[in-house]
Amino acid sequence: MKILVLNRFPLDLVPYGAWFGPQHTVVLLTRSASGAVTGDYAEVVEVPGYADNALVEYHAHLLHRRHGFDRVVAYSEWDLLRAARLRAAWGLPGQSPDSAVAYRDKLVMKQTLDAAGVPVAPFAAVDDTSALLAFADRQGLPLVLKPRRGASSLGIEIVADEAALRRTVETCADLAADRPAHLMAEAWVPNEMFFVDGLVVDGRVRLCWPSSTSSPLGFRDGECQVAATLDAADPYRPRLIALVEKALAALPTPPATAFHAEVFKAPDGSLMVNEIGSRMGGAHVQDLMLHSFGADPLRLQSAWLAGEELPDLPPEPVVNSGFALVPPRPGRVLRAPRSCPLPGIVLFEMTAADGTALDEARSSADTLASFVAVGRDRAEVMERLSHAVDWFTATCEFQPAEMDRGLAA
Repeated sequence: MKILVLNRFPLDLVPYGAWFGPQHTVVLLTRSASGAVTGDYAEVVEVPGYADNALVEYHAHLLHRRHGFDRVVAYSEWDLLRAARLRAAWGLPGQSPDSAVAYRDKLVMKQTLDAAGVPVAPFAAVDDTSALLAFADRQGLPLVLKPRRGASSLGIEIVADEAALRRTVETCADLAADRPAHLMAEAWVPNEMFFVDGLVVDGRVRLCWPSSTSSPLGFRDGECQVAATLDAADPYRPRLIALVEKALAALPTPPATAFHAEVFKAPDGSLMVNEIGSRMGGAHVQDLMLHSFGADPLRLQSAWLAGEELPDLPPEPVVNSGFALVPPRPGRVLRAPRSCPLPGIVLFEMTAADGTALDEARSSADTLASFVAVGRDRAEVMERLSHAVDWFTATCEFQPAEMDRGLAA
């Protein structure tokens, strides 16, 4: 089999060549070739500015002329539509453009879920200011305004009151353009949030487990995002799984895909789907799946594509696990720890070298430090993550931006 891989991830986390094996011809089209094992790939093409460069698809077509691919593999949310367009152009199996749009475009997603009776917050397309004001009049404030095809909480605005509504209209360039703004408005729902992550293979859900999480938007206020797998006995676990399985059945789900859903629990205890993606969750979701289930969704997805028999997966976590993301803040890292001695912390990552100047986080994916913890139950995982964040705050020597500017003057 000849396989084209579109890649945005660090290659040490996704060794595609080793996953597919030497019996397959694997060509890598990637953001950075750093870390690529040359012998694992028939050809490696690095595209500068990969994230938003149309040359990715251009190079893909040139490579197809040389190799004649049988499959296109893409595991990043940002690559799903690219890969689907290539499959359609070349007549290959896998996720279609219609399926990719249903999972990437939040308006299409909500329309599909709503039509199938999956509970979602009230929503509307917003392509101009008049549409935004009409939704605000109809639904009231606060509301949430977001890009229909965004990710990592980029571009999301919580419009709390009339003053915020005016500021949004005044500053949102998309609303002022002649072309449609391609935004979506939703009613703001007070909530607790959950993630639900898993894997579909041969059209069957093979892995599905919820985690509690703090808001991904907390980075705006300098708050850590903290998530932990639920206990098997948690009363919301079966409800969350049933809701997400209903959403997967309603959407044009590919025959094999990892998935990541966000679910709101409203104050009255009801559940509604916020979003669901046909890809593995970001942050440290991969690590949670590895520690709790011994399963890497991307490795298993690749194994299925390569024709391997998949192993049986445990029906519930072997251990509970969770992660904490510490957002950056304006200032300078003077001296930071490089390892964490606390019990139960199985991964600690520090993203900035000593002396690095930092700005505010722009998305939920921006982190200064992160932790992965394991424990006997969710409570122990949460306690260990809390201790780890406190330890980091006390240990990392940091110079706030105001002091940094004063010294420079």
